[in-house]
Amino acid sequence: MGWSGGTFTRTNGTHTGTSVWQQDRDAGTKIVADRHDTNDNDLATGINTCINKTGANAFTGNANLGSQKITALADGTAHTDGVNAGQIQDGGLIFQATDSGSADAYAIALSPAITAYVAGQEFNFKAGATSTGASTLNVNGVGVKNIKKKNDQAIAAGDIEANAIIKVIYDGTSFQMISQLGTSAGSMTSFTLTGDSGSNQTIADSNTMDIAGGTGIATVVGATDTVTVAIDSTVVQKTVQNTFSKAQIGSLFTATLASVSGVLDYDTYNNFIVTLASGSNTLAAVTTEASQVGQSGVIVLIQPSSSSAATLSLHGDYETAGAAGVTLSSANNAYDILPYFIKADNSILLGAPQLAFG
Repeated sequence: MGWSGGTFTRTNGTHTGTSVWQQDRDAGTKIVADRHDTNDNDLATGINTCINKTGANAFTGNANLGSQKITALADGTAHTDGVNAGQIQDGGLIFQATDSGSADAYAIALSPAITAYVAGQEFNFKAGATSTGASTLNVNGVGVKNIKKKNDQAIAAGDIEANAIIKVIYDGTSFQMISQLGTSAGSMTSFTLTGDSGSNQTIADSNTMDIAGGTGIATVVGATDTVTVAIDSTVVQKTVQNTFSKAQIGSLFTATLASVSGVLDYDTYNNFIVTLASGSNTLAAVTTEASQVGQSGVIVLIQPSSSSAATLSLHGDYETAGAAGVTLSSANNAYDILPYFIKADNSILLGAPQLAFG
């Protein structure tokens, strides 16, 4: 019977168990040679199924250790050997203290040695020299492969520093460097500098970019790698009181009132000089006053040079004291000055006109 379900059971072909010969005796059976042979062959088969501690035979199936440990396991020295916890913790399987190559051509010899590169393999080594440019790695003489940074970029001067621990993973084509880049100065990707005017400039590695000031603006470089942009007293600031050293002139509109259909643009102009047509004229509804609340100025109204005098009517957006409207002078070419103040959206206050300037 031999092994069955992990248990070895003796048999002489007729009886089984721990007392096969006693069972023969009790049954009155004398010693029979073929029964002895059956029992002995069964024992031999069972022994041959066991693992020899000297390594004289080998497993023919997976070994179930029944949740037990393998203790005192020697270091694996071949690619197909088992490894112990110490080899893994010490990193010896994938780490070499110092590479045996040269700058840009790094080489390591691991034990046990690898025989081929496989995507996903991880290797670590202490660089013996600083890189001066594109670099390669050769592991156990399997072959030279490029080392890349940031997925697909070649190693540059200083990316690998002497005595730095370098970690790489093989991606099927090249070694991707996972460890941080060295601190040596690298190169900068150029970029284009543009402005509101002037020719575009390309800023390349080693160029110096000057942040220049302009009228009313000064730039100061600080010791902490900062540039401070300062506005001097010649620049008007809306959040502080400004003192002007020269008279300020509001934008001026000059045209006939008819040319704009009676609609004045308060968003663009502060003051207006408009020539009226003979007969009835109208200051029409406006749409630009809402954003100009607080604005003030004057509207200069010019009587026609000939024919009958002009009169002026007002849209409801314009307000006069007591709703009295505006009465103009009547002489040809007379100038009447009408002050205004924008109080709110759809509310432009008109002051009393100053009449009949020649």
